[in-house]
Amino acid sequence: MENVLDKSLIPLELLVPWELPLDQYLSSTEGAEINQALQQILQALAESSPQQASFMINRALTELNEIETQLVNIKSTKTALKTWEVEDYDHYFQIRHVHAQKSALCLVKGLLITCQRFMEICIETPWLDTQQVQQQKQGFVSYVHLLMRVFDLDKPDLP
Repeated sequence: MENVLDKSLIPLELLVPWELPLDQYLSSTEGAEINQALQQILQALAESSPQQASFMINRALTELNEIETQLVNIKSTKTALKTWEVEDYDHYFQIRHVHAQKSALCLVKGLLITCQRFMEICIETPWLDTQQVQQQKQGFVSYVHLLMRVFDLDKPDLP
């Protein structure tokens, strides 16, 4: 395998909720990079082999340009959860809340990492219910389509 990332070292960086874009203008370069990554996710999700899908997602992650982010310390969650409970959850799942100038790339990288970790679960537990695995994959596909609409990208070639 070529240039496989150590998955355990990649934190999931989530944009703070108030910075999630409803729509976003992308430069042609950034749009092409994001469109390519989203197409790679769709191709990986169409794979029947979780090992092959994981390989394809790893490749997409390595091809994605580096995204500069700044860590955000969230003081209030505006939920019933206490701050320490959110911090404990974030630490356990290797999540960091961030601000990014290139929020579109940050969202796509987050989706790639989430898909990657899902494929790891599928590899490690091959007895998972096939229908539920397919439903989760369809959820990821729906999210890809949502991002394509938000970023005003062409419709994907794959389902």
